[in-house]
Amino acid sequence: MELIGQLLPGSLDIIGDVHGEVDALNALIENLGYDPDGRHPERRRLVFVGDLTDRGPDSPAVLNRVISLVENGAAQCVVGNHELNLLRDVEKHGNDWWVNPGTPSEFPAASIGREQKQAAQHFLAGLPLALERDDLRVVHACWNEDALAELRSREADGVSVLDLYREYASRLRDRWSNGPLAAAVAKEWREHGERLTDPGWSPVVMATLGQMDAEHQMSNPVCIVTSGEEQPTTEPFWAGGRWRMVERVRWWERYDQDKPVVIGHYWRRFSQARTVYADKYGPDLFDGVAPHEWMGRRKNVYCVDFSVGGRYAQRQGNAPTSACSLAALRVPEWQVMHDDGSVWSIGAPGGI
Repeated sequence: MELIGQLLPGSLDIIGDVHGEVDALNALIENLGYDPDGRHPERRRLVFVGDLTDRGPDSPAVLNRVISLVENGAAQCVVGNHELNLLRDVEKHGNDWWVNPGTPSEFPAASIGREQKQAAQHFLAGLPLALERDDLRVVHACWNEDALAELRSREADGVSVLDLYREYASRLRDRWSNGPLAAAVAKEWREHGERLTDPGWSPVVMATLGQMDAEHQMSNPVCIVTSGEEQPTTEPFWAGGRWRMVERVRWWERYDQDKPVVIGHYWRRFSQARTVYADKYGPDLFDGVAPHEWMGRRKNVYCVDFSVGGRYAQRQGNAPTSACSLAALRVPEWQVMHDDGSVWSIGAPGGI
C-alpha cells in the first residue's frame, strides 16, 4: 500500500479540516469555481488535509461528497487523526454519529447507516498518510522526516495504515503493561484518574501519565504525521473533553527544508475563534503568527485549518458562525479563500 502518495500535478485548492460542516464545504467548493462533480474550468483539483468529520451537523454528507470527488479524479485526501479514529472504530469526542448512531449526543448530527459506514471504511482504509510532489508536501499534522522515513520503509510490506498504527501501539502497551511503569500509572489513576474528565477540577501534573502519552505519540509514526509531535506539559489544560498531560510542539520552527508543507489539525485562529471555542486550545501555538501568515524558520509551512470545527459551539451559543471558518489554500496563486468567498493573498512560501 502507498503510505506516502504522489500529489496531483497542476493547480490545486487545498482544503482544511472540515469536521462535518457540509454547508461550509459546499459553499467553499462553489466559491472556488467547481461544479457539483468537482470539475473546474481551469482544470484545478482539490486536496483535503483530513479531519473530514466529527462535531459538525452532517459528517456522512461530507464523506459522501469527498468520496465522490476522489473517485471522480477531482480530488485527493490524506488521513487525519479523526479518520484514524473512524478506522479504529473507537469512541472519541464528537463521533457518536459513527460509533453510536442514533443515540443522544452533545453534538446534534446526522447518523451514518450500516452500508454507508462500510463503504466509508473501505474508502478511508485506502487513503495515504501524506502526499508529495517536487514543489509541495501535504500532511495532516506533521512532516517529521524520521516518521516519514519509517513509513516509506514499510510500504513494500503492503501493510495498511490501521495495521501499522496497531503494530506500534502494541509495542507501547507491552512496554507499559508490566513493572514499575505500570505501577506508577496505576497509582496516578487511583489518585486522580476519575477527575481527568471533570472540567471543574484544579488539575495536578500526572507526570507518569504524561510520559506514557508522549511515548504513545512519539513512538508511533502514524500518530506523529496525523496528530503531530507532543511532549509532557508542566501545566495541564482542558481540551477535547479531558485534562491533557501532554502539549503540542511547534515542529515547524525546526523544519529546515526548501519544500513547502501544507497542514491542518491545529485550529488556527480566525477572528475570535479562540474565545468562541476555547475548549480546543491548549498552549497557543500561533502566538506571534498573524492569521494568514506562513510559519516556521523558513516561512514555508502553512496551516489551513481555520477552526471550522468550532461552529457547533457557536450554534449552541447562538453566536455568529463567522468566527470560525473553512478555508482553502490556492496553489500556485498563494491565496487563501474562506467559505464566505473572502480571499487573502499570503505571498509565496519563504517570501519568494
